Amino acid sequence: MRIEDIKNPKFLKNMKPKELERLSAEIREFLVDSVSKTGGHLSSNLGIVDLTLAIHKVFDTPKDKIIFDVGHQAYTHKILTGRAEEFKNLRQYNGLSGFQKRAESVYDCYEAGHSSTSLSAATGFALARDMDKKKYNVVAVIGDGSIGNGLAYEALNHIGSLDTKLIVILNDNEMSISENVGALHNTLDKIRSNFKYNSAKKGTKSTLNKIPGVGKHLYKGIKLVKESVKKIYMKEGYLFEEFGLNYYGPINGHDYDELIMYLEMAKKETRPVLIHVITEKGKGYKYAEEDKTGTWHGIGKFDKETGKAIKPDDDKISWSETISKQLIDLAEKDEEIVAITPAMANGAKLNGFKEKYPKRFIDVGIAEEHALVMANSMALCGKKPFVSIYSTFLQRGYDQVQQDIARMNTNVVIGIDRAGIVGEDGETHQGIYDISYLSHIPNMVIMAPKDSIESGNMLYTAFNSNKPCAIRYSRNRINYEVSNYEKIQIGSWEELRKGLDGTIISYGDFLENAVSISKELFRHKYSIGVVNARFIKPIDTNLFESLLSKGKPIFIYEESAIIGSLGQMLCAYASNHGYNTPIYTFAIKDKFIVQGKCDIIIKKLELDVNSVTQKIRDILGG
Repeated sequence: MRIEDIKNPKFLKNMKPKELERLSAEIREFLVDSVSKTGGHLSSNLGIVDLTLAIHKVFDTPKDKIIFDVGHQAYTHKILTGRAEEFKNLRQYNGLSGFQKRAESVYDCYEAGHSSTSLSAATGFALARDMDKKKYNVVAVIGDGSIGNGLAYEALNHIGSLDTKLIVILNDNEMSISENVGALHNTLDKIRSNFKYNSAKKGTKSTLNKIPGVGKHLYKGIKLVKESVKKIYMKEGYLFEEFGLNYYGPINGHDYDELIMYLEMAKKETRPVLIHVITEKGKGYKYAEEDKTGTWHGIGKFDKETGKAIKPDDDKISWSETISKQLIDLAEKDEEIVAITPAMANGAKLNGFKEKYPKRFIDVGIAEEHALVMANSMALCGKKPFVSIYSTFLQRGYDQVQQDIARMNTNVVIGIDRAGIVGEDGETHQGIYDISYLSHIPNMVIMAPKDSIESGNMLYTAFNSNKPCAIRYSRNRINYEVSNYEKIQIGSWEELRKGLDGTIISYGDFLENAVSISKELFRHKYSIGVVNARFIKPIDTNLFESLLSKGKPIFIYEESAIIGSLGQMLCAYASNHGYNTPIYTFAIKDKFIVQGKCDIIIKKLELDVNSVTQKIRDILGG
């Protein structure tokens, strides 16, 4: 069978374990080949191939509901449900989403791009099923990194109190993106490594399977004996029993006999059950198997033979690397600086800081809310915490930013990574809302650097401001320049070009575009100035009022959701102070932004240089 010819998972029902193993190998080969050409989430998907096949063999989808936590490890699920042919357009504009997507298939009953929602979603499906007196299974597949998030604990606490049928599969590969941390991870470590228990289990299985005819049946019938063995040797497994779930495991996530047996057992349960499955992240591709830093979690295009990433042929580095280099430099001069990450050390390029200052580096796991409150109390003790969080994940910590950090007015510096259009990860990851949900919070300072020199100065300013500061930067690559650090007056803007016919106000990556637009308009005989609004909050009221007083059109150009944008703030300020100067905002319309290359998305949004240039020409009269 060609992988591309798979239409639905029904063909799995009659497959034997050996046949499933061959199919697993073929799917892994297909995944490596496909992702090498498009980029995507590779390691997690390679590790979950066997488990996904077993789930679809045992359960009857789409009637049964299968919820993959986060959803980026659902590639095999997509293949089995008839979408293999679309992998050539994985994460591309108008192509296959990198996550579960309800609009794509009836087999995708839920969708998410943030971790730890699967258990709550599964609870909702199960309770609705019971209310409607229907009969189907609800299965939530959650990783060992995601289950450490507070939302998952809330759901577990509720699930354990319910007398209903619900299956939780803990896909334990010892990693989330980077290596996991925390007490729960340590508990899972003890379960995995309990030699006596695992030896007893394997020995029993091996002995019984050797008995002709009845061995396998005997092994399936020793559930009570197995539970007794588990009580003797492995008390840690009863963490989940304390939550009220029947616990099975740990089991080998690459052994089809074992997987199918336990899934069938869980299917017959009438109460909530948790199956602890041990898998190998990156299985079947040696470069991914050997990865311990998260490099192969989300990967761009690469050479599948050598495992080497296909990188742009330039000397630029990412904004994350830029900020990390400057953070290390500043930390050498100021021992109060600490770096905090919620499981994103590799993505935020903080591994260098971790190596140089291990005692001043804290990875809290997938726990943004905890990271922010912890940073706040550290700031109260005189430390200078830098919390690196992707824009899309900072949303989860809004309450902590508002209630704790800003209200207590502490010197916590938040590095908002992946701000703006992020591209291929699509709707769930676009970093276009942080300005909207931070700008109305009192005491907050929001900055956006135009280049590496300005970002270094902003970091230096933030650490010496005694205020809560957020520095937002994209996933783009920039030229890195070494310079001495200087304080910037908070709330000050920078006039880069003066104009007689109007002014463009912009910030961050779009500032370079704004300069290009100004130059293009000059070719059409228009003199348009450019202002670097490097402080989105507070605004430079002096410079802004001087522009308003000229009466010439002002164009605010930004890579942000238009509602709650700098443009709306400036319009409100002008109106409240009695100015009638025409102001136009070019920002992202009130809609979710799909996946695709950043330049394609920006063009579709009509925010590229040519589109904005033409809009301004139309406004100015031709």
